[in-house]
Amino acid sequence: MENRIRQLREKRGLTQETLAIELEITQQQLSKYERNIASIKVESLKKVAAYFNVTTDYLLGTSDVKRDVVGAVEMGKTLEEYYDLVELYRGLKQCDQKIVLAIIAIIKNASGRKE
Repeated sequence: MENRIRQLREKRGLTQETLAIELEITQQQLSKYERNIASIKVESLKKVAAYFNVTTDYLLGTSDVKRDVVGAVEMGKTLEEYYDLVELYRGLKQCDQKIVLAIIAIIKNASGRKE
């Protein structure tokens, strides 16, 4: 998988533990997927693709196109809705962007446990 899961995870500033919780798998299993030690299960592949809004083909390395037309349209709608927030984020230093992403992941994880 050319470590695409790891690349996507790191770009969002997520730890393996945080992503594993989101995907409902163990951190050890995620680590095996990222290091290409274990083949990813179909259900896990679908969850990863949905989580990062990318195609399964992109994750498997059979395509360099991250999103299909529907995914691209959805991403465009999301960007339009949160444009001001995106611009503020883009203006931050890279280390500060990582902090913001980590804080958001913590909040999302904490709010998910309350429900």
